Amino acid sequence: MPMRVTGPVCRWLAILAIIVLSACSLPEGLGPVSGVEGQLRIKGEWPDSIKAAGLVVLDDLDLDKPVEHLIAFSDPALPGDTAKQYFVQLQPGRYYLVAAGLTVAPSLFLANMDSFTTVPNPPIVILDIDLVAIAAPVIIREYEIREINRTIQF
Repeated sequence: MPMRVTGPVCRWLAILAIIVLSACSLPEGLGPVSGVEGQLRIKGEWPDSIKAAGLVVLDDLDLDKPVEHLIAFSDPALPGDTAKQYFVQLQPGRYYLVAAGLTVAPSLFLANMDSFTTVPNPPIVILDIDLVAIAAPVIIREYEIREINRTIQF
């Protein structure tokens, strides 16, 4: 025969349940993000010297020293790729989105990125030919994801 819970025991269980539930925090989802996304199209034949290509985000359009102004970068496209979807999460602000190639393997660049920022000739090659297109800054507002499709022409 089931046991009946009465009076003080019921109140005690209710209080215990409230304490347990109030001590638990509700899971919070990911908040809205800001950034750029789109498709990177690659046309032409990949040069042997380029081991990967992608978009780099710079805080200043100093193409002579891109590594010094590097904020973020897209996932790299590898030789033979003709298209790649990308997303780069950014804080609200003003940025320049520039197509660039790596003359070393992406894994080597990522593992030694701090070292590459101090060498006179970092292994980054600017691939954008149309300087007018990249000269206009990309403005990112809070919780805004801008869609920007780009093409790299080899």
